[in-house]
Amino acid sequence: MNTESQEKSTPTPRKPLLFLAVLAGLLLLLAYAWFSPYLTLRGIQQSIQRNDPSALERYIDFPRVRESLKADLNRMLVEQASQDQTGFGALGLLFVAPLIDQLVNVLVTPEGLASIGTGQEPQKGDLEAVRDWRLKREGFSRALLHHKDNPSEGLLMERRGLNWKVVRLQVNTLPK
Repeated sequence: MNTESQEKSTPTPRKPLLFLAVLAGLLLLLAYAWFSPYLTLRGIQQSIQRNDPSALERYIDFPRVRESLKADLNRMLVEQASQDQTGFGALGLLFVAPLIDQLVNVLVTPEGLASIGTGQEPQKGDLEAVRDWRLKREGFSRALLHHKDNPSEGLLMERRGLNWKVVRLQVNTLPK
């Protein structure tokens, strides 16, 4: 009986340690959730600088990016053609629309991605220009990677679980 009364009177240090471990785990999870888009930005920058399309596949949902870019470019072309009063805009749209796929294939390359927001031609994008990219959060599950001189155009990322993936190219003007 004597040992039973001793065990009941001494507090067990396991509960506070378990609480601290759970709290530390939650803090680490929150820190990772906050900084994970910056890790993705770093991975994209390194993949583009190395001109490594296979490494970019880890960070970019290429089929979704291509489809959204095609839709955006088609929308821009239709808007520009509708502003033309002479009728040549609609005629030009007939000739330009089939070239959209080729333009998308040029833009969705390491060089093309590096040229976004810089004013450079997509085929001649400076791969080192990605060092000047910044991250702008658009809520908890979206972020925009953009060139420091053009915060309105760039790569739109969405959270996928604990990771991030580029799902769209946000462009405001047609490339020349």
